[in-house]
Amino acid sequence: MSAGNSFNLSSEAAKGYETQKVPAIFAPIAKATLEQTELPENAAVIDIACGTGIVSRLLVEYLSGKGRIVGTDLNPAMLEIAKELMPETHHGVEWFECDVSNLPFEDATFDAAFCQQGLQFFPEKPEALAEIHRVIAPGGRLMLTCWRSVSPVFQVVSNSLKNRVSETAAIQAVRPYAFRDGEIIAALLTGAGFSNVEVSKIVVDRHFSPSRAAIRAEILSSPYEGELRAKGDKVIDAVVEDVDAELERYRVGDGLIVPQDTHLFKATA
Repeated sequence: MSAGNSFNLSSEAAKGYETQKVPAIFAPIAKATLEQTELPENAAVIDIACGTGIVSRLLVEYLSGKGRIVGTDLNPAMLEIAKELMPETHHGVEWFECDVSNLPFEDATFDAAFCQQGLQFFPEKPEALAEIHRVIAPGGRLMLTCWRSVSPVFQVVSNSLKNRVSETAAIQAVRPYAFRDGEIIAALLTGAGFSNVEVSKIVVDRHFSPSRAAIRAEILSSPYEGELRAKGDKVIDAVVEDVDAELERYRVGDGLIVPQDTHLFKATA
């Protein structure tokens, strides 16, 4: 994930992240981002806070020539899955467990960088963005996504966790959405040395089907998984029931379809 490792996942939760969150939300965002990105032939590309590697995997399809793909993350459980799922490719692929504020690369190493839903977890955001800028060649591009609003799903999850588990778990549920002011993010990018900062919006529909099974899998693939499991199945079931009932307005058949939006920032190093 990101610097500080305060959003660390267990191996089991990392697997759940890949099977639940990636196909439902992170793969569509990654595809939408790549569809709006032009990469030079034989490009060297870094995927910052790569998680289980969805951006890196999709880059195999989008890179022309013989490129270089580097994924970095602070979470070893996520990186293990990224390594396992990376398809065979003629591109060079490398994985690094490292802090975004101290990347183990020379200046101007990469032609482009991606950071999908990582910035909000970096404890020192200006330093992290300056370090990303350092490793991109002059004229290279950064593509960065950061949530634009709080997910209705996780606001409801947070409310239930506060009542049934702990304040800490409730905060963790909505933490990915806490840092979302587009003007502030654009200013941080400019302050880190980036220019030509552009911002647009991507909206994807999050599907939960069948709803209760999907909600249960979702909440057990999160950093508060340990606290939930410690409370036992009765509490887990109660949280699932709370969330399912509160999201009734999004009901479609036996599932839920909930829209979620994100900022897409594109900037030049």
